[in-house]
Amino acid sequence: MSNFDRLVRFIVVLLLISILYVGKLNGPIAFIIIVVSAMFLFASVTAFCPFYKSTNMSTYDDSEDYL
Repeated sequence: MSNFDRLVRFIVVLLLISILYVGKLNGPIAFIIIVVSAMFLFASVTAFCPFYKSTNMSTYDDSEDYL
């Protein structure tokens, strides 16, 4: 997982949590947002995304190793 992908996921988590904190969403939608935020936070912190692993996708650029 590239650093850019990790950063984007972390920013999305911050946005979703801030929407919940303001109180604009509640009920089942809020629960779904909490679950999605938890998955994104896990993926951004650990640099491991189970979805990418199950589909053999990668956002990691091999050229970053040589910089």
